[in-house]
Amino acid sequence: MLFTIGVIIYLVFCLLTGLAGSQRRIGFFGTFLISLFITPPIMLLLLIMTGPSRRVEWHRRPSGD
Repeated sequence: MLFTIGVIIYLVFCLLTGLAGSQRRIGFFGTFLISLFITPPIMLLLLIMTGPSRRVEWHRRPSGD
């Protein structure tokens, strides 16, 4: 029973990491899958060190209005 709860908590953290990486180049699924194999805290550190995708940066640029 305790093992099952641990697996569920791990998957929830992997899902949250995937959501945090949804604006990155590899997207939600890529971030989620990588965080399954390496721990979510390490993946979050990698996300912090990398920037958002170019598509996101393009939409965040201030317009000249």
